[in-house]
Amino acid sequence: MTSLQGALRSKTMWFSLALAVFGVLEASTSYLQAMIGPEYFGFVVIGIGIVTAILRILTTLPLDEK
Repeated sequence: MTSLQGALRSKTMWFSLALAVFGVLEASTSYLQAMIGPEYFGFVVIGIGIVTAILRILTTLPLDEK
């Protein structure tokens, strides 16, 4: 099985894709920071880091074996 097929089944990879999309939206419009509010934006980034760490902990197989 190829890494690409495994990546399609990886929650971490889907979360990373969502982060990339939100990053593009934020870079082009600054809409997310305005919507969330600058006082909470740092906490959102911390939450993203925590979710990423949890997904990595839950990952047990390499993409080639998924």
